[in-house]
Amino acid sequence: MKKFLIVAMAVFLLSACTMPETKIYSIYVATSPAPSVMKEETSATMEKISNISLDVLVNAPRYLSQPYIAYRNSPYQLEISKYSKWDSSPKDMIIRALKEAFSSGDSFKEVRASTIVPEGFYSLEIDLKRFERYDEGNNALGELTLDAKLLSPENEEISRFAISKRVKLQDRSFLGLAKGLSQAVNEAVREIKEALLSNIRK
Repeated sequence: MKKFLIVAMAVFLLSACTMPETKIYSIYVATSPAPSVMKEETSATMEKISNISLDVLVNAPRYLSQPYIAYRNSPYQLEISKYSKWDSSPKDMIIRALKEAFSSGDSFKEVRASTIVPEGFYSLEIDLKRFERYDEGNNALGELTLDAKLLSPENEEISRFAISKRVKLQDRSFLGLAKGLSQAVNEAVREIKEALLSNIRK
């Protein structure tokens, strides 16, 4: 029995030593408002926006609601990394990026992220479709795809739009993916903010 336990422990320790190290990656999001978003806004528009409260809701498939790093080389098959992950789920990263963007500078009065929209709040509903690496031939792409809908405090649809980003990666490493998706997220957040300002301005 002792010999069996010793052998079992040796096998366990050996396998533990040979397992790859778990690595955690994050997305970098610029918190300051992009000049292209703010430079054309009049003081009247900014005053109106500063009195508006916004609720952000992000829906996502199960695998994008967990900190999995996903990649595919076919439209029909998705793979998940075993030993690497994001520091939070893609769903939470998008929520955080939007809240930071909408709360920075002369922006909305209040920004929340809840499943029940508070009374008097505008609502931004995001359906996150893709947040992954896509291998296409010799190219590796960082892909971000989402649908968005802006609703009034009376729950009336104001606008609906889609955003799709494909960023060519330097290589197929997860570090390269983190850099590429950081670019995609920053561009998407800027476009969402421009769309909101454009529609609220009307």
